[in-house]
Amino acid sequence: MIDKAFLKDLIANPDEISKLEYHSILQIIHQAVNILKEEPLLLELNVKEIEREVYVIGDIHGNLRCLQKLVEIIEQTNPRFVIFLGDIVDRGPYQLECLIMVLALKIRYPDKYYILKGNHETLEMNQYYGFYSVFMSKFYGQMKFDEILSLYLALPFCALVNNSILCLHGGIPEDIEFMRKLKGLKPKDIALTFKSIAKILMQIMWNDPKSGLKGFSESFRGPGIKFFGEDVFDDFMKDYNLNYLIRSHEVFPEGYRWFFNKRLLSIFSSDNYRATNPASYAIIKKDLVEAKIVD
Repeated sequence: MIDKAFLKDLIANPDEISKLEYHSILQIIHQAVNILKEEPLLLELNVKEIEREVYVIGDIHGNLRCLQKLVEIIEQTNPRFVIFLGDIVDRGPYQLECLIMVLALKIRYPDKYYILKGNHETLEMNQYYGFYSVFMSKFYGQMKFDEILSLYLALPFCALVNNSILCLHGGIPEDIEFMRKLKGLKPKDIALTFKSIAKILMQIMWNDPKSGLKGFSESFRGPGIKFFGEDVFDDFMKDYNLNYLIRSHEVFPEGYRWFFNKRLLSIFSSDNYRATNPASYAIIKKDLVEAKIVD
């Protein structure tokens, strides 16, 4: 069991993470996996205190400064839940620091912080966009990186808040039954049901909304990945009696963007990402959703 004072120090001083030996990193990963593997792939989070908020955080991509600002805001406002939508690593300058800081938050406050799987929580993306090289240059050995992959396999894919707001990384898949198919499944069940849900899981991480589109269409992102239009989005929301969907996965010059009559909110929590953009996050309160810029 990792000492809480040690975790508190890492959260307050994440620059110290770069000095950690591999055995300390491994301890943090193992303890996080032990928590995550007991969580369902579809989280169901309900806020009993009507005045309490839920914060939703989009792509971080190694931007430690933005992550620290968000944690400062969270510590000041004390929301009931905090949901990370994935893509903690790759591209940015402090990828390991961001990942371990988020895991430290999860271990220290397991019933407050939740981490979903994004498309960059995969080996293929890490090899192409940087985290694999960052990790291997520091610790060496494929077997050590396998521990990161075991962490990725334990991450949930969606979070349903107050039965009315769905949070995920990318978008809705073509299979409208996906929430019913994921309900009750845990990470250990993926291997048993992988063939039937593999396409669903990929599209949850990769799909994008597109204004003016009807149905689903092919995406520039690759085979099997889709754009989805307002008509299929409305069908999905009606089927599950949802009010909002919050996702990340795309950066916008304004920091966030509303789609489909302000029922789908796309946020991105790393600023100056390949362009000049502010970082954003979402606040859920009383079944309403608000977008905020990180000052």
